[in-house]
Amino acid sequence: MAWLSVTGLAVTGGILGCGVVEIPDGVVYPLRSNPLINLEKAPATAPPAFPPPGKPEVSLRWLADQGVAILNPADLDSHEWGKAWRDEVNTFLIGQFGTPAKPRVGNEGSAAAAIGKLSTSLNLAPAVLERGSKQYRRLCLHCHGLGGEGAGATSGWLNPLPRDFRQGEFKFISTAEHKLETGNQPLKARPRRVDILRTLHQGLDGTSMPSFALLAEEDIQALASYTLHLSIRGEVEYWALYYALRQDTETIKAIEKDPKKEAQARTARFLAGALEWEDPEADVEDFVAKTKDKLLTAGMEKLLDRLLREYAAADKNPIQPMADPYGDAPTTSQSLANGLKIFQVQCVNCHAGYGRQSALRFDNWGGVVRPANLTTPVYKGGRRPVDLYYRIFRGIPPCGMPKANLQDGDPARQAWDLVRFLLAIPYPETLPPEIRQQIHGGAKQ
Repeated sequence: MAWLSVTGLAVTGGILGCGVVEIPDGVVYPLRSNPLINLEKAPATAPPAFPPPGKPEVSLRWLADQGVAILNPADLDSHEWGKAWRDEVNTFLIGQFGTPAKPRVGNEGSAAAAIGKLSTSLNLAPAVLERGSKQYRRLCLHCHGLGGEGAGATSGWLNPLPRDFRQGEFKFISTAEHKLETGNQPLKARPRRVDILRTLHQGLDGTSMPSFALLAEEDIQALASYTLHLSIRGEVEYWALYYALRQDTETIKAIEKDPKKEAQARTARFLAGALEWEDPEADVEDFVAKTKDKLLTAGMEKLLDRLLREYAAADKNPIQPMADPYGDAPTTSQSLANGLKIFQVQCVNCHAGYGRQSALRFDNWGGVVRPANLTTPVYKGGRRPVDLYYRIFRGIPPCGMPKANLQDGDPARQAWDLVRFLLAIPYPETLPPEIRQQIHGGAKQ
């Protein structure tokens, strides 16, 4: 069967509606067409507002106005080598990740055994992914899109936007900072599997992401696996396109040496990134000389192996909460006063007015977010005390929320004082009068 156009099926009302499970085997994931963004640091100017309903792309224009590089995959078409680059990326993605009807991670190749072993350890077997894909199309596609791009039919009208899984970014994680077996840091803060499962079981309070707790546990597990599948596939595509389009100083210098060999120069830069992420002393020229396969394909294979190892390492490195020195004792006025002091030092710059006056900011997807209003009992990442503990000790990396600095004195007591304070803020009647007056004025409930 010839590969089918997703766009054509959408026009004819084929497969993209909410609740549809079956899908033709020939339908492939759409090639990435929306812009790529890599925010290496926060823009100097905050966004002026949330984008208007139905126009989430406005935030990217605001970023472009500040000089942030917005890379458009369509620009590949202006290069003689662009189509060949795209074709090689697409061939690799289909070969390693399959199709929506027959998803997989890994295929025959030089690293097949290692990738297959890692896929199995992450519960990414084809049968599991196929089950997850069916549930995804029935329950998730209309918000998150067929390829996990966060741009389904309903997405533009939602705030916050549905998650784009393809950058490998996740907000609410319980993974401790760690290094890989090579001694290097992971490319990004990866979630543990339990973090994805928590979101599926509980949803995200204050957003359009619902709980799927009524699903069979096997279906929830399959959805978690399929989410990882979409994220890993999307991130491989992201980096392959990013290196084809980026205009950093080193890439420009390499191209200027021989403009006719721009594709080779960009491939070498991608390979250097893929190899140096694992070994900073990697000899790219030696790798090129020894590699028989296509170099871009070899780089993507290296990257895929790296991403799988990062997710596997995340599962083995949970945050280990320090023991609560208060145990099950009721929260005391002194604990709340301690928590308030820590908040005023660590948190008030972002959560101004305890979050009621928080300034807007850009997240790593180029969207607009606002630090939480902590005077309302809405906790997107979970309302258990340990969930707040995770936010304190890990932050929310894709949104620029740093971890708290609690290294001096008694960090365990400081952490749990801050947790107890955050849980009490929304309820004026639970606060000592002097703290209630400071946060809520005269309100008592």
